[in-house]
Amino acid sequence: MMINVFDDKRSLGHTIAGAVSLFIPFVFVFFIFYEIVEHLLLAGKEKEANFLGDIFEFLVGLGATALAVRMIP
Repeated sequence: MMINVFDDKRSLGHTIAGAVSLFIPFVFVFFIFYEIVEHLLLAGKEKEANFLGDIFEFLVGLGATALAVRMIP
């Protein structure tokens, strides 16, 4: 399955939310619930590939920030 990554205007917001979640863990919980509710409310309009893409965008932001923080002495 191909996922759609960075496919809309909110993609940058997902990445930023991932970066912020490293410092404020509540953002992670909020984002996951937000994505689940959005996916359920847009049933039929949003494909699974877009849902997984949003999660991947979030994880890219989280991973890049964690890597950058670890590289700073």
